[in-house]
Amino acid sequence: MNNTMNPSGSYRITSINNNVEMEINRLKAQVDLFWPSEWQHYQAHGLAGAGNIIELGSGPGFLLEKLLTHIPQANVTGLEIDPLLVNYAMDYLKKKNYGRWQVYEGNITQTGLTDHTYDFAITRLVLEHLTDPIEAVREIYRIVKPGGKVIVVDNDFEMHIMTYPSVPGLRELYDAYCEARFAEGGNPKIGRELPRILKEGGFSNVQFELISAHSTILGDEMFFQSEGVGIPYKLKQDGYLSSKDLGKISVGWRKMVQDEQHAIVRQLCLAVGEKVE
Repeated sequence: MNNTMNPSGSYRITSINNNVEMEINRLKAQVDLFWPSEWQHYQAHGLAGAGNIIELGSGPGFLLEKLLTHIPQANVTGLEIDPLLVNYAMDYLKKKNYGRWQVYEGNITQTGLTDHTYDFAITRLVLEHLTDPIEAVREIYRIVKPGGKVIVVDNDFEMHIMTYPSVPGLRELYDAYCEARFAEGGNPKIGRELPRILKEGGFSNVQFELISAHSTILGDEMFFQSEGVGIPYKLKQDGYLSSKDLGKISVGWRKMVQDEQHAIVRQLCLAVGEKVE
């Protein structure tokens, strides 16, 4: 079992999944799954009127693409620590023929960007992988304009995938995932802590909400794509999940989706803070 603490956090695309291409596809599906609900929350907090937006931890660029599509006046910046993902995002966005964007390689805790630059900062499914999320939020506070806002979206694995009928073994899977991420310096249960983290990072007027996705509304396929088998098999390979539990989950999942009344629900935590100076 690998218990090596990673100083840059608990997410590395080359090690979290058995297959990089599979993981990139999963990340895209994860953006698509939540986008209808997420965009409504973004609009409610004024993002649609922003002129200068940065996403920190922008990954393959899929959320950047959504922002460019839905906010036609905005200049959109991505900051990403992984050079593989920086290159992927740049190639991906160039093919889409968008202007108004730039992607930089950099660290969320030491961005090197100018003070008071952005109307909105977004960091999505990133803080949960950091050893010091408050340090990252303080850096975000520095680069946001007075009167600007940060939107943070993260998991809390006490309320990850829920199903009807229930799937035996899902709890063991999420416990295994949490153990692996905790060992690497992350916190996959950070969702409930987001308001405190934003306040300690300097932000005011903090709000907290949930983003939800339901299979009866969206269909099953996006849930299948956003979960996948790569991470569970990697957890088994690394000794966090037993073969018995993995088999139990596979059988239970198949039985669940065969039920005509089945449902799959997933939630993310969203917190918003304002820079008041």
